[in-house]
Amino acid sequence: MQIRARVTVFLVAGALAGNAGAVHGQGAGRTGAAVLQLPAGARAAALSGAYAAAASDADALFYNPAGAAALEAAASASYLRHVLDIRTVTAAGAVRLGPLTLGAATALLDAGEVRVVEPDPQYGGERGRETGELASASESATRLAVALPLRGGRVRLGAAAGHVSSDIADASRSAAIFDLGAQLAFERVTLGAALRNLGGALAGDGLADADLPTEARAGLRLEATRAATLGAALSADLVSRAGGGAWLAAGLEAGLLPGAGRIGAVGRIGWDGGTGAGGLGGLRLGAGLSHGEIAVDYAYQDLDPFGPVHRIGIRWRRAGR
Repeated sequence: MQIRARVTVFLVAGALAGNAGAVHGQGAGRTGAAVLQLPAGARAAALSGAYAAAASDADALFYNPAGAAALEAAASASYLRHVLDIRTVTAAGAVRLGPLTLGAATALLDAGEVRVVEPDPQYGGERGRETGELASASESATRLAVALPLRGGRVRLGAAAGHVSSDIADASRSAAIFDLGAQLAFERVTLGAALRNLGGALAGDGLADADLPTEARAGLRLEATRAATLGAALSADLVSRAGGGAWLAAGLEAGLLPGAGRIGAVGRIGWDGGTGAGGLGGLRLGAGLSHGEIAVDYAYQDLDPFGPVHRIGIRWRRAGR
């Protein structure tokens, strides 16, 4: 039974680790918590996760808690259908209470089920045989954040604390996670820096410990307008992950800017340099439609030879300061 359990855990863990590795080849196989390595939010995904300087929606909580300091009230949700029937759902919300903005963000990853395989004694255990049983795998990560604007909102500070857990077959492990961030905003330029997924290691019964995907991000967002309704914004993050090197993620969005009482429509393109030597899925495409305080987003990524993956999302933000 112990050998059988190890085989089952290996198969399901491979679905999780392989999925994260296809997105971020840097450090694949050395860290756990795939749910922390996949991009969160449809707009952010289309921009390759270059969100360290973002401060326009609740999905900023996944990348830099300081971005919430610019929000009066906001909420977001997204759904991703990935390869191997893997699904990810994210949700976030933030609200201003006095001088502080409080926020919460959660991500859920369902890796589906695989058939249980055990060593076949007829072949000396060198081959496997199916038992007819199924094993499932899932991960979740939740953060609670607080952000503070200073100097009229030009300086933003934020911190978050949370919990990540991984359940594979009959084994589970978990860890506490912490994020720290800061942003400096000018009229058209925002600079951001964040430390994400700080903590110990995923630990628990039945599985070996795995390091968290701790990373540092330094980001830039540059906005430009050509007319009252047309504009573009460039986002770029330099990402350094513990044990996984450093890479650049960047994204561009341009089109009809949203405004009070009018429709906005933008196209997006991004590139994530952290997808490994093969560049699997490095290019991201997306679009967004908005009216007033509501926006709907879409992101596309081709993980050839596994095929394309699609993410949809919705965002709401109350107009404020």
